[in-house]
Amino acid sequence: MPLIATWLRRLELLLLYGAVAASAVMMVLTTFDAASRYLFNSPLGGAYEITEKYLMVAAIFLGLSYAYRGGAFIRVTFLVDRLPRRAKLIVDHVAYLVSLIYCVVIVAATAQQSLRSLFDATTLNTVPVPIGPAYCLVPIGFFAMTVLMLADLPRVRKGNALLFAQQTPEA
Repeated sequence: MPLIATWLRRLELLLLYGAVAASAVMMVLTTFDAASRYLFNSPLGGAYEITEKYLMVAAIFLGLSYAYRGGAFIRVTFLVDRLPRRAKLIVDHVAYLVSLIYCVVIVAATAQQSLRSLFDATTLNTVPVPIGPAYCLVPIGFFAMTVLMLADLPRVRKGNALLFAQQTPEA
């Protein structure tokens, strides 16, 4: 199990670096676009579309597993916290199962959509860059989060699963 956890952390770190790099490129590209627009009256062609179709998608979806591990998802726990321990454990299992099924469905649906889009010749309007590869980022991010949720499954019984963390765990 430690080997799997190590590889899972490495995958998560790789995806996180991809999300951070996409955010950095997005900031630089937007800054250069704004500067060239106002200083030279000539905006960068395709900057908005590349930011919208590629960089934002990468920044959001590649960081899903890190957000899950960090407890960044919204939880409404004021009712569950007041339940007896046994009832809370049952509710936690049901919520975890629903979340896991939802992630699996999203992975399957977005994987199908990304496969269809890879064989589609649709490109961005201003630059001839295909849109298909951007669709592949979504199932990659959701798949990493689903694997992390599966690895976190034994912790649900103990009541300390990452999905129900009250505070951010140590990295």
